[in-house]
Amino acid sequence: MEYGLSIAQSIAELGVLTVIAGIFLYIILRNHQKQEDINTKLFQAILDQLRVGNSHVLTEEEDRVAMKIDKTINMLLQSAVTDLGASRAMVARYHNGGKDMNSISFLKFSVTNESVNIGYKPVISDFQSQFRAMLAYPIEEIDKTGGSFISNVEDVKSKDPGTYEVLKGRGLRSFYAYKLTNTSGYVIGAVVITYTTDNKMQEEPEYVRQYVDHLGSQISGLMNAKDM
Repeated sequence: MEYGLSIAQSIAELGVLTVIAGIFLYIILRNHQKQEDINTKLFQAILDQLRVGNSHVLTEEEDRVAMKIDKTINMLLQSAVTDLGASRAMVARYHNGGKDMNSISFLKFSVTNESVNIGYKPVISDFQSQFRAMLAYPIEEIDKTGGSFISNVEDVKSKDPGTYEVLKGRGLRSFYAYKLTNTSGYVIGAVVITYTTDNKMQEEPEYVRQYVDHLGSQISGLMNAKDM
């Protein structure tokens, strides 16, 4: 009521055109402020992306160590494919994939190492900067228990249809992912073994568990090494 009276009083004192002009000016200024807020958030998001891309340049010694670690990891994965008769073995590492408008980090992962059995096409290029939510069920299990043992992907269908469609779409029958950790015990990724046919995960589950758990510990140690 008071707001209506103040407008009427303004019209009486200043005239209709003056009041209308004032209202339009207020609306323009308010919209301008909103746009400035949006621009500020966009600018901050760009800065965050630049910070993420500002990576450390390896020294010659760091590059030598990194290459040796990478080579050793690949050898371990190839041995796992052979020993377990797996379709493929991979290392997936967690990383920050930038931030949203509220400066909340995107949770992503990338496959950095892969070994495949004869007749299987590598998928490493398909799994770069993927949202972890794409494989929500196994990633949640890894965080809770250290590993996600799926001997039959059909068992996941009712638990997480999204994960089921991803695994089934890749023709997978069995899938085991075991945690990779830093020196503080924080999960930083996973070593993954997959099968597309009848396999040891179904025939000798404990053997596969023990093998992959040990493999995960070996790779974690390598990823945390400062020298080799």
